[in-house]
Amino acid sequence: MDVTGTYYAGNAEAIQGYGAELMVGDGATPENFGSIWGVTKITFGAMTTAIIDATHLRSPEAHREKKAGLRDSGPIRIEAIWNPKHESQSNAGGGSPGVFATGGMLAKWRTRAEGNYILRVNDGSPQTEVPFRGVVSTFQPGEVGVDGIIPVTIEITPLQDFSAQLP
Repeated sequence: MDVTGTYYAGNAEAIQGYGAELMVGDGATPENFGSIWGVTKITFGAMTTAIIDATHLRSPEAHREKKAGLRDSGPIRIEAIWNPKHESQSNAGGGSPGVFATGGMLAKWRTRAEGNYILRVNDGSPQTEVPFRGVVSTFQPGEVGVDGIIPVTIEITPLQDFSAQLP
């Protein structure tokens, strides 16, 4: 919808983060997915395009010349409540046979396991899903202090372009 020259309520179609989840695939056929426990924030990685300097000694107007280079997708960052004994976060995994039976996100980081993920946003029915293939590139438990819960930061780096999957 073209909104040029119109006034509209910005919050009318805003998406609230509550209800979103980051789902992890088990690699089976058909693939089953399970969610990471305790997620408080999900942040998309920067989608960038490299800029190639094409300047030469005779560039017009003595101005740098540039060209578009390769695109890249930065890691998707998950912030959660750290629960080292929960199967979705632990090294050992556990529970009944399922997505995290052989290990959670710590195990995926430790073994450098490539896998399928889905970022699901709670924006109505059907919910928007962004599938991507990635690897856990960061697993970092946070500050242990007298106030507050212990957080964990998990970053999953996409292994290929997933931007065409966005609406």
